[in-house]
Amino acid sequence: MPRYIIERQYFVPMFEHIMIDAPTFEDACRQAVDDLSQLWSEEAELCFDDARPTTVTYAVQLPDDYKPDEEQDEFGIDRPLSSLLYCAGLDPLSIPNEFGGTRAEAGEPGVGFA
Repeated sequence: MPRYIIERQYFVPMFEHIMIDAPTFEDACRQAVDDLSQLWSEEAELCFDDARPTTVTYAVQLPDDYKPDEEQDEFGIDRPLSSLLYCAGLDPLSIPNEFGGTRAEAGEPGVGFA
C-alpha cells in the first residue's frame, strides 16, 4: 500500500488595527504588510473564530522500497518527517483543490521547512 508524507496547515488569523500615514492607499498597504516597517505589537490578537479549515499544503509519496529504519541519519538520530518531505528529492504531488492546495500545481513549495 502506498505511503505518503503530508504537510497540513491550520491557519489562525492574527489581526491588529494600525494607523499609517502615507501619500496613497497603495503605499499604506505596502507599509501594512511590511513586517519590518510596521512591527507587530503586543496588542495583536489571534482570532480562532475566523480560523480557516485544515488544508493540505505539500505531499510526497514514499518509494515502495522505503523502510522506516531509513528515517535515521548517519549518526542513528531520527530524521524529522520534514526532511523526508523537502530534502529527500521526492517529487511533490499535485494537491486536489478540494483539499485546499494549488501551490504544488504552480510549482511553489509549501510553507513548512522549504
